[in-house]
Amino acid sequence: MAVLIAGGDSFTFGNELADNNHGRTPSQFTYPALLAKRLGLDYNCTALGGASNSAIRRLTMNACENTDDIGLVLITWSFPCRYEVKFGNDWEQVSPWSILDDFNSIKKDFQTDDKEQFAWHVNKLAKDKDKGLHQFAKIFYHYVGSFEYWELYQSLTDIVMMQQYLELKNIPYLFTSVDHALTNVDHFKNDVTLTTLLKQLNPNRWMWFPTNLGFYEWALENKFPFGATHPLEESHQEAEKLVYEYLRNFCGVS
Repeated sequence: MAVLIAGGDSFTFGNELADNNHGRTPSQFTYPALLAKRLGLDYNCTALGGASNSAIRRLTMNACENTDDIGLVLITWSFPCRYEVKFGNDWEQVSPWSILDDFNSIKKDFQTDDKEQFAWHVNKLAKDKDKGLHQFAKIFYHYVGSFEYWELYQSLTDIVMMQQYLELKNIPYLFTSVDHALTNVDHFKNDVTLTTLLKQLNPNRWMWFPTNLGFYEWALENKFPFGATHPLEESHQEAEKLVYEYLRNFCGVS
């Protein structure tokens, strides 16, 4: 049976959904999983909680190379402020949360007071400090990583690479994102480098949620139920309908 490969971060992995097992198991209640079921496809989730766009590209591309019959690749790109580095022998994800020293600062983005989610982030930060990743992230964000231009450049290069790979292999695909920051580059509109990258994107294979929002923004705007930091099952059910209609109307999927 053909496979739907879903790439993304924790929103695609399904963190905080009922069957997610506290971040250990890819959920079958996410919109990519629900779409696979509707289309009669097996489901392979390559998503990783906290994943940068570089990690999403790397993991999805690796999965494609090891899958014979691909019915669809559905990627929900992440926030451009995240990065992936090969730190020692391991691939590591760094984000603005990686540099925090005040644990309570993590809670500012929480929608609910979820003690287990908070404990997970505190534990991760403690591990990052032990590895030296915390100190590296502080230096990296101070000099490079916090600049919007670099965020966009790095993410767009990975997205263009993924698109070109999929088109070279004739693999059906659809891209969306958790928010609209990736293409919201009006203040860089005279920059030839970013403009060149943006021109490569296939608009027919990009889907935005209503009012040109990403999935996370759209769920917030429509006041769907949230866990600590993730929209819950109802948002995924409604998102799946929108993605399916886009595929049917613009990509020839029935």
